Amino acid sequence: MKKAVWLAFGAAIVGVNAAAEAVEYFTDTELVAYFRVMLIMGVLFIAMIFLGAYALVSAAEEEKPLSGSVHNTLGTDRTASAAKKKPSQHEDTDTGQDSIEPDK
Repeated sequence: MKKAVWLAFGAAIVGVNAAAEAVEYFTDTELVAYFRVMLIMGVLFIAMIFLGAYALVSAAEEEKPLSGSVHNTLGTDRTASAAKKKPSQHEDTDTGQDSIEPDK
């Protein structure tokens, strides 16, 4: 991300200064340094917003959903035999309290 922001900053500096020189050459209008700096910062902030959104979307695409349910997913604290064992219907495995469903 840092590399992309520096790349956007460099592109903003080159692009804004090239555009400012073209405006001065063709229109005899001088763009002062303060205005150029504000244009560079504006382009940089807009690029940072888009780069941040791209990074978030890329990170979201890499995540994988859990396969199955929590009761049969192997984790670091569970073994294969514990994962195959199904929890009882009348007892909530997280709290140890009885569920509100009637026993069948």
